[in-house]
Amino acid sequence: MNTEATARPSGRVSAVLFDLDGTLVLTHIDFVAMRAAVQEVIAAAGVPAEVVKGLDILTMATRAVEFVRARDGEAASQELIARAEDAMVEAEMLGLEGAGAAPFAAEVLETLSAKGVGVAIVTRNCRRATEAVLARTGLACPVILTRDDVVRYKPDPAHLLAALECLGATPEVAVMVGDHLMDIQAGRAAGMRTIGVLTPGRPDDYFASENPDLVVKDLRSLLSFVLGGL
Repeated sequence: MNTEATARPSGRVSAVLFDLDGTLVLTHIDFVAMRAAVQEVIAAAGVPAEVVKGLDILTMATRAVEFVRARDGEAASQELIARAEDAMVEAEMLGLEGAGAAPFAAEVLETLSAKGVGVAIVTRNCRRATEAVLARTGLACPVILTRDDVVRYKPDPAHLLAALECLGATPEVAVMVGDHLMDIQAGRAAGMRTIGVLTPGRPDDYFASENPDLVVKDLRSLLSFVLGGL
């Protein structure tokens, strides 16, 4: 795994994609409660537990919807989608209480924009919660793609490629920045360079399995990597 001291960009960077929660903003979403609420919705729809076992929350909901669509038809699947989405949005909105910007987030976004680097947010959060937390923190970004805006979202690279299209950029000149393994997985799958943000409480080797191009402990530390080729 690369470190701040040794990592260097392999060429000019003209676009940076950021994850939101845990990367640019710090929220208090109770993912355990969110999972339990979605599981309750899925169980009420008669979906066997083994259909969604071991999946992340969004994939769990998607798989359950596919099962219900095949068994009961489109109307039933749409009803399940609505109920699962309501459960997730409720947890996301509750988690915004006390939310704030991550250290140096505003400085980094402003610096990149001033240097002519395109920036975008790619998040699995819903549009409503995303707009609310950005308004609360005062952060601004010209391109924002939430789970409501795309058909396939992280770790599917389609989410990132859609953001790059909005920026008029291509993967070879872009970097994906995030605090979760799926951010790195998505970036690599999209053909981008990747930066892992090591949040407090996680071990230093958290990103070892995905080997991002750079690991930083705060956002400001990524500026020399991104701007080195400018």
